[in-house]
Amino acid sequence: MELEAAHQHIRAAAMIQEIDPTLAFTALYDAMRKSITAHMRSSGFRVGNGPGAHAKTVAYARAALDHLDVAETLEEFDALRLLRNQSEYDALFIDPNETAQAHKHAVLLIKAVEDDLEGRPTP
Repeated sequence: MELEAAHQHIRAAAMIQEIDPTLAFTALYDAMRKSITAHMRSSGFRVGNGPGAHAKTVAYARAALDHLDVAETLEEFDALRLLRNQSEYDALFIDPNETAQAHKHAVLLIKAVEDDLEGRPTP
């Protein structure tokens, strides 16, 4: 379910990227987060709601996905988390270049998670 939503977010972000890069960025961040959540659920874990939930998702990803050769993407995910917080709580507008970078990493992370869940090695 989360992976399907992640793919939907990627498609939606592509459609609105030129109109609203900040909203597209948020969709891409959520796509990454949901792909990690799918991995967590498949492993029997869940992050609750409340303060720090997204940071806990990052911590899980670093620990559980370290074998997928996506360390750079996970570092970017954490940086995106901070940008997302600024856009959400401080009204920061996201630069279109940041959105393009988020798109690249979202696609990579979703593919890596899907491959891991299906037992296939990632390229």
